[in-house]
Amino acid sequence: MASLAEHSLPETFTGLQFHSPSSPPTLAALPTPVPTAGTVIIKPLYSIIVQYANEIFTNGNPRGYKYPLPLVPGGACVARVAAVPPDATKLKPGQLVYVELTVRARDDPNVKILRGFHEGYSEGTRRLMGGAWRNGCWATLSTAPLENAHPLDENILVEKLGYKLEELGSLSQLIVPYGGLADIDLKPGETILIAPATGSFSSAAVHVALAMGARVIAMGRNETALAELKKLAEPGRVETVKISGDVQEDVNALAKFGPLDAYFDISPRPASKSSHIKAGILSLRPGGRMSLMGGIPGEIEIPYWHVSYNGLTIKGTFMNTIQQAKELIKLVERGVLKIGSRAGMKVAGKYTLEDWEKALKAAAAEGGPGRSVYFIPNGE
Repeated sequence: MASLAEHSLPETFTGLQFHSPSSPPTLAALPTPVPTAGTVIIKPLYSIIVQYANEIFTNGNPRGYKYPLPLVPGGACVARVAAVPPDATKLKPGQLVYVELTVRARDDPNVKILRGFHEGYSEGTRRLMGGAWRNGCWATLSTAPLENAHPLDENILVEKLGYKLEELGSLSQLIVPYGGLADIDLKPGETILIAPATGSFSSAAVHVALAMGARVIAMGRNETALAELKKLAEPGRVETVKISGDVQEDVNALAKFGPLDAYFDISPRPASKSSHIKAGILSLRPGGRMSLMGGIPGEIEIPYWHVSYNGLTIKGTFMNTIQQAKELIKLVERGVLKIGSRAGMKVAGKYTLEDWEKALKAAAAEGGPGRSVYFIPNGE
């Protein structure tokens, strides 16, 4: 087995390690792993902090996420490859990569976890996260499944398209909704409802759907955020509707834009009774499709006869596939999907691991539609 010295790796690295959601984390010196078959060692540059991270890892974990302790959180990041395993044929040390959040069991891809966030509810998912893939990228070094480290063409993205490395961090938000949109086979020229559309991932879905050639009806309660979404494209490409709280009123508002080909829903946990879900289903044309990607833990009301009579398809999607991640990256590298400041996206904060408390507070206060907060574990 190769040694750390052969890979120019230090004996230890620093991770932001949580021992309890009710006590402060520590900056722990952890032993550096040697890259074994199927595992790449990465050096995180920009590790995204989701807006609700303070409700998972602090304040007693009010969201009730399941994860083993102690834990170094952080699932997705833009990183440099620090060391490659013996079975790597493409990745090289120093290469720029995007590391995705979802880890899949290699002997059963239906077993999936959100690395560094949620271990799932089955024996298989708990075993997957409790072992090799427990700790995430809120650290100066991290491991990643070889298949999760997606090469980024730095020559195109930075030299030709002129993106800053920090702007590439928005891939974390864009890749997730692409999974749902691709699963319902969104086509150029179609009209899709995105509701709600004013959250971090749902507003990202608007950007992705536009890049896929669709016309978007963005629905939400935040009128300021809706107005910003309308500016993303030429007149007629993005229309907006405010959620009223009344199903029929929402249906009437949506009817002004004609029957919908598709409906993308990534509703948050409290939205099970919101009027937009039923209104969106009732507004689909015969043969229309709906993507469910949200985090509602309970039940929603489905107009059963309307769905069956009109031959509607309701497709559930959890995150994205590895292939879909590669496709989304290609959209960015080809200039079809614009990101960063030119797309109205903003880096709202960058924090060292030592400033973890400020970072989590900033993510809660400043994160949101088109705004991201990151840990920069290795500085800039």
